[in-house]
Amino acid sequence: MRFMRKVLFLILLFMLLTPFAFADREVETVTGYNSSTLVKRGDWKIYRIDFVATANGGSFTVYDSLTAAEGANSNVKTEQSEATALNGKPLDFTNKPIEGSTGLYLVVNNANVVLHYK
Repeated sequence: MRFMRKVLFLILLFMLLTPFAFADREVETVTGYNSSTLVKRGDWKIYRIDFVATANGGSFTVYDSLTAAEGANSNVKTEQSEATALNGKPLDFTNKPIEGSTGLYLVVNNANVVLHYK
C-alpha cells in the first residue's frame, strides 16, 4: 500500500510539473518584416523563418547586433537570398533554434520575412 501511494504521488507530481518543461517554447512571437530593423534587444532564439523575395535578388540576413553598422561577418547567424522574385522557402530551426545574446537585427532587401522567435 505504501508503495502504491509513492507511485501515485510521483505520477501526480510528474503531471503537475510537465507543462512547465515546455513553457519556454510556447511564448514565441510571430512577426512579419519587409525592411531592416532591430527586432529585439538582449537574448533571443529563432525557431523558424519564412522568406519570400518580392523582387529579383531579394535577401535577408540575421545579425546578433543592435545596429546595421555593427553587423559583421563574425555575428551573422543566418542569411538567404533568391535570384527570382516570388521565390523563397521556410527555414525551420525548431529542433535547434538559432540563438544570440546582443540583439536580433534583421536586414531585409526586396523581401518579406516572417520570424518565429522568442
